[in-house]
Amino acid sequence: MRCLSCRRFGLSSVCATCRDLYLAPSPEIRKLPSGLRVLSLYAYEAIEPFLLTKHMPHGWFVYRLLAKAAFGALERPAGPLAAVAVDDDAGGGYSHTALLARALKSRGYRHLPGALRANNRVSYAGQPLAFRLANPRDFRYTGPAGIEAVLVDDIVTSGLTLQEAQACLQKSGVRVAGAIVLADVDREG
Repeated sequence: MRCLSCRRFGLSSVCATCRDLYLAPSPEIRKLPSGLRVLSLYAYEAIEPFLLTKHMPHGWFVYRLLAKAAFGALERPAGPLAAVAVDDDAGGGYSHTALLARALKSRGYRHLPGALRANNRVSYAGQPLAFRLANPRDFRYTGPAGIEAVLVDDIVTSGLTLQEAQACLQKSGVRVAGAIVLADVDREG
């Protein structure tokens, strides 16, 4: 197969050279208007070709590579902390957000599969802010109350989805310690 980045033939979707060049995380924190602190591991532009594989047959493999590269540098939480994937519905064959939240188990986070789902299945891809504001996700949380958690998603753009998820969890008795995303669109590459 060919490397998704350099197009060389090899045994992996991303060759070792490109992993070293492009998948070394550069963590940054962004504070959203709600006060939610979002840890992004990459600038969106830096890993865009990899992120765009999420709806392709080999996307699960690429997202596993991204999770391993990105989360390997994270410190283990000091106390019990759950990883709640933002809308981990597997309607497309697998859930990229569930895959990311599950990968955090190796760093000491408790994975809560299926705990946060959107009632509104509209796609925000390529939509303007006005569309996003007019079509909230309408999340429902079915996990345990009285816990501390981080939200997990692949990309943060405006931050509206994460803030809506934060509000849903807080109404359900969950203390939201922050969010972890692979990429932030507002960062410089």
